[in-house]
Amino acid sequence: MLIAQNCGGLKQALIVLAALTACTIQNPPPPSPSPTPPAQSQAADVRTRLDLLLSEQVMIVAKESAAAVNHSDEYAAYASLLSLNAADLSGLVARAFGNTAGVQFMNVWSAQNGFLVDYAIGVVTHNDDKAKAAVTNLRSTFTPQLTQLIAAVSHLPSDPTSQLIVEQVSDDKAFIDDVFAGSFKAYYADLHRAYSHTSRLGDLLAEQIAVDFPDRFPGNPTDASVDARVTLNLDLQEHSYLATMATDATIGGRNSEKAEAFTALMGNNDAMRSVVEDNRFSLAWSKEVGSLSAYALNGDPASAKGLTDTFVSELAVVSKASPSVISHHENATIKVVDDQRAKAPTVAEDDRAAATSMQPIADSFD
Repeated sequence: MLIAQNCGGLKQALIVLAALTACTIQNPPPPSPSPTPPAQSQAADVRTRLDLLLSEQVMIVAKESAAAVNHSDEYAAYASLLSLNAADLSGLVARAFGNTAGVQFMNVWSAQNGFLVDYAIGVVTHNDDKAKAAVTNLRSTFTPQLTQLIAAVSHLPSDPTSQLIVEQVSDDKAFIDDVFAGSFKAYYADLHRAYSHTSRLGDLLAEQIAVDFPDRFPGNPTDASVDARVTLNLDLQEHSYLATMATDATIGGRNSEKAEAFTALMGNNDAMRSVVEDNRFSLAWSKEVGSLSAYALNGDPASAKGLTDTFVSELAVVSKASPSVISHHENATIKVVDDQRAKAPTVAEDDRAAATSMQPIADSFD
């Protein structure tokens, strides 16, 4: 009996010892996941996306208006592209504030696009009544409606929001007037101002979204690294749309406009230097503009090779974007130039694809 009892105690002791040993040899718990860098947070994503879409709308309006002035077949394509841009903006609003707000935004924003198209048509056709009615609708209908909608869904104060919208309408009207008058130096200066001003409303909304919905959009959208990400994304999108404006003017033989478009591209390149200080970055884009100009003029393989080979390899050294990502953008831009030359109905859609392909390049910089 004593032996049996002692054996039982020994077994229990061995079991306890084995359990303790197992505990000591268990793998340590996995390390906590690294925090998301501020520039890659969901709040940063919303700000970047919102600013890109708002500024893109300005570029589309500019291209649609210029096409109307030039009696170009591109007019219908860019007018249709406004609807796609509006749908993407509305989807982003719906994601933040709900489907009802998204539908309401779509209605108000689409009305604005219609008024801007009406104004351009009125100016081009010398229909003063149509132009005046469009301006009245932009100021007396669109502005208060968008102000009220933003205030209702985001609780932003109406006065500063309304002021930003009023100024944006004035900016848009200015570049439409410029392109109709053939004042291309003023046109590109006013276009840049209108493009840049869109981010004021976008930033305001993005910051409020992060405040209102921190669980769904965590992060600080005002962090300095987010500022740099947004700025470079906007600069590169602007570069893409300006480049295809320059090639369109080249192909169309509009030499005065061509000169001012390339001047605007030089200013854009200067702006990018403030974000990416490596001189090789701005030098690469300067060379790209030269090759693109030559390709628009001649459509020759050597110029295309300068874009798809030389430029790609030079930019890949500076950025973290892969050569395939950079090559994708250059081939997309070449397709736009080919569309312009062939008067293809897909020109606006391809133009947007080229601009969108800039985003992974911009985001490759920390």
